[in-house]
Order: sequence, then structure tokens, then C-alpha cells
Amino acid sequence: MQRLMSPGRFLGVLVLLLTQACSKYVYEHKEGRLSRGTFNFMKAYYYQGQFEEEETVEARNRQILNDLADLDGIGHLGTNKGLKEDPYYDEYMYRQQHARHGKAAVGYWQQKYKDKFNWQMLFSAENLHYDEKRFLREFRTTHLSGGKISDVLVATFEGRPLHYHDLKRVMTVSDYAQFPNYTEQALQSGMRDVLKAWLQKQIHDRMVWQMSADERELLRFDHNRVAVLFLKVKYGKAGKGIYPGGMEKIPLTPNEIYDHFHKMQNTLADVLWVKAAYTVVAEENLAEELIAKLDKGGNFPELAARYAMAPKFIPTAKPTVYQGYDRSKDIEAREKRDYYDRLIIDMAGRDVTKPEPYLGRDGIVIVRIYDVSRALEKIRLQDVSWKVENDLRLKLLGEVYEHDVRDARDWLKIQYNDWAIKRLP
Repeated sequence: MQRLMSPGRFLGVLVLLLTQACSKYVYEHKEGRLSRGTFNFMKAYYYQGQFEEEETVEARNRQILNDLADLDGIGHLGTNKGLKEDPYYDEYMYRQQHARHGKAAVGYWQQKYKDKFNWQMLFSAENLHYDEKRFLREFRTTHLSGGKISDVLVATFEGRPLHYHDLKRVMTVSDYAQFPNYTEQALQSGMRDVLKAWLQKQIHDRMVWQMSADERELLRFDHNRVAVLFLKVKYGKAGKGIYPGGMEKIPLTPNEIYDHFHKMQNTLADVLWVKAAYTVVAEENLAEELIAKLDKGGNFPELAARYAMAPKFIPTAKPTVYQGYDRSKDIEAREKRDYYDRLIIDMAGRDVTKPEPYLGRDGIVIVRIYDVSRALEKIRLQDVSWKVENDLRLKLLGEVYEHDVRDARDWLKIQYNDWAIKRLP
């Protein structure tokens, strides 16, 4: 006989179901939440054209949610690695916020005007009236007379006055302070850009309100996107061009450095000569056929006679010795070498023992390297230790990055609201 659920337990289940049904959150974790409104905002302006291959709306939404959850994990990892204390953090958060304003505004305008818009038209359409000559004259006069620049009227928006101090929210502190000292041409161009940014923020804020998105949640995702850049540099996956930080200094033992030095000696030494052969074919499928036959022991020169895209690439399939050069001195000598000579020597210099098909200037290049002589005796650890340590750290950091991100996401203990997810548009 089936046991009936006790009244107390039934009430608990009912409360849980009602809580899920009434909740506006699609997931929650230790450091925050994701509301339906914020999800809809992110989906509309950050995931256009992504995950479109999914068969159902729900499947696509779950892919987006998984990506956002990964971003939350990256954001948590970035915080643990000291991102919020980094001297460049505020600047990059400012950039991300303004990029978000731009994404939302441009997305709104594209939907409304079908890509047929420019700034002059948008200023008029959105009731932003800006008399450039009047503003420049009044701004310059007020500045030269020692007046209060913050109260200078810049434009009107929807009939309301827009003063210089109202633009602080879309300008850096330094730009706001230095603006009065600009030349007239720079002032003219700069104010147009500031007004564009200000208008983008107004449209963004309107979309946030209409979609019931949460600005605090959006700021968290701004932080997450800054964390992506910060961690790419921290883990050696990108250079300082995307974020002015540095790679994490993993402590290394002398034995680890010495062992890695021997592993990468071939890439550090100059190539004295390399014995190799190559041919060029016209299409990728022909390259695959040729390589399959070579792997089975086929004769390269005989196969090249059948597969080469031109007669001149048949004799090149015979093993030939190519002389190397001193990479630190003979830069001009390298550039004067034949294109294919240079390609083969560079492959040997990178210690590529079995080169993959390479899309070259004439077609797909198939290379076979038989023997290489290197100036190993000239390589001393003390001369290249920084290269060895940097390369080893890159490898070690690359191995732990995905693991660290996964651990950070697991730590958040993300809880999904399936009831809400199934009803997302």
C-alpha cells in the first residue's frame, strides 16, 4: 500500500515549488544571481547569432546560460587572483561598461532603423538637440573668464537641459578635467564623441528598464569580461596588448629548469643544415591522399610525379640538404633565401619532425624532414634561462587554466531554476 506524504512534508514541497515558480532568477550561486531580465538583455545584445544551431529555444537558452555560468567562474577566479586590486581594473571596468552601453544602443537602433542610421539622424530622432557653434562659443568664453564650466549648457534631451556636469558619467575623470584645455578642433570632435556615448547610455538604460534587467548583475558580467582579459595574460594565453598585466610567476626549481632546457634545446640552437624534401599540391584532398600513401611507406619522388601541381615541384621531392644560417645575425641572408628553403629551415628550427600540410604561396606544401644538424654546443643555459623559464611557465599555466576555471565555477555551486528556464523566451 502506497504511503501518503505527511502534511508537513507536503507543505515543504509545495513551498519549494511555489518559490521556484515565483522566482525571477534563472540561476543563483554564492556570489550572485542571474535574473530573467538580465538573461534576456544578455541574450539580445551579447549572443546575437550564437548557438543558433540548437533545435529548440530552450536548448539555445541553456547553452547561453552555461556560457554565462562559465563567465561567472572566470570572474570568481579573476577575483581570487587579485583582479580587483589591480591598478588597471577600474579603467578596464569603465571600458566594459561603455562597451555594454554601445552594444545595447546599437542593437536597439539596428532593430529600429535596419542599419540605415548615422549620428546626425540619431541625434534628431532621439530628440538630442546640439547647437555646436553656440556650445563652443559659450564653453570657451566661460573658461577664459574663469566662470563655472560645469554649468555650461551643452544640449537638450527630450526638452530637458543637458549641462557639462551631466556628462561626467560617460567621461573619465582626467578627460572631464582636461576638456576645457583642448584646442577648438579637439573640443569639437571630443564633444561629439561624448554626446554619442551619453546618448548610448540613455538608450541602454531604457532597454535595461524595459527588460527588467539588473544593473548590479550586469556590472558583475562586466567584471567577468575584464577577468577574461586579465586571466589570459596571467596564464600566458595572450600578450599585454589586451590587458597591461603580467604572467603569473610560478616558482620553478633548478631541476625543472634544467630538464626543460634539454627538452627545448633543438628549438634554441641554430640549424646548420637540414636534409628534407617537399612538393606542392593543388587541393587539400590530394594532400591527404599523398600523406596517407607516404605514411604507408610510399616513394616520395614517384608520388610527387603524380600529385605535384606543377612539374617544378617533382624534383624537389628528392631528399636535399639545405644549409642553415645564424638566426641572431643573418637576418638579411634569411630573407634572400628561396621561399621553400626558408620554410623548411624554419620548420627544422622549431623542431617540427613531421610537418603538417602547409598552405603556402603556390598551394599546399608537403614536407618531409629526414635529418637535421644543429649547433647545440653553442647553447648554454645561463644565456637562455629566461626563455626556458618563460616557456616552462607557459606550459604549466596552460595545463592548469581549464582546471582552475572549472574549480572556480564548482566553488560557486550554481543552482538552476528549471521552471524559469523552460519559460524563457
